[in-house]
Amino acid sequence: MPTKLPTTITKKLGKLPDAELANHAGLPIEAIQAARQVRGIIPHGWTKWTKKNIALLGTQSDVDIAAKLGVTKTAVSRKRAQLGIEPFGYSRKQLRHRWTKAQLKWLGAISDAEIGRRLDLDATTVASKRESLGIEPIRKGRPARKWSKKELGWLGKLSDAEIARRMKIGRRKVIAKRQSLGIENPTVAATEARWTPEVIKMLGKIPDSKVSEKTGIPVSAISGYRSRHGIRINGARHTWTPEEIKMLGKVPDEEIAKKLGIKKATIATKRRRLKIGAPSSNGRG
Repeated sequence: MPTKLPTTITKKLGKLPDAELANHAGLPIEAIQAARQVRGIIPHGWTKWTKKNIALLGTQSDVDIAAKLGVTKTAVSRKRAQLGIEPFGYSRKQLRHRWTKAQLKWLGAISDAEIGRRLDLDATTVASKRESLGIEPIRKGRPARKWSKKELGWLGKLSDAEIARRMKIGRRKVIAKRQSLGIENPTVAATEARWTPEVIKMLGKIPDSKVSEKTGIPVSAISGYRSRHGIRINGARHTWTPEEIKMLGKVPDEEIAKKLGIKKATIATKRRRLKIGAPSSNGRG
């Protein structure tokens, strides 16, 4: 069960940065983010997609960017797809491209942008290949950053974002170092650990929203886990939360039905009762 937040911290959700609240409460930032998302509270300072936020897309995994911005992974993935930005890591072009020995020698010796220009690949794709081989980027007049034993000890124990903050380097460099040493992402490990036998027993027996209230796990994470494992909601009547009602008319009925584990017809009926029109076919804005 996630740690229950003190009332003093709960009242400040969305009013102060998640990182600041996490530091004040002595809790992982993920606990603050989960508590805020469950309550449908917009992150502090979030003003939709700014140029600075958009610039992050494709430079890190959607999960990492979502954690950094305090929004859901789905929101990040959707925005990236709308702008036609390749996901971080192995893009389709990289998977198709066969690297020759001569081209591999360029990595770290020539800038990622220049290699990308020569091979008709984007710089992110080149950087992913370089980092997968543990090769540092070219640095003008500066030696490569060396990791101390203390810093290496942080890997797998602290979040990539926290290590990057302490070392004053980019998160991608932390991720590359951790992966090159075969160390598991602690955030992912912590996420998997929350699916205890007690939590799993609730799935399908009570609405996802109720499971969320009892465990503090976001509804989207619960429905996603249930969907991946083929667990269906029983015939109990669904209790609508304010956050779920806000989706009506903005998100397709079919998508809401899948997320909540109830019938599409139930969604349409609820929408009509509230006199909310069906979402437009050109997307959700």
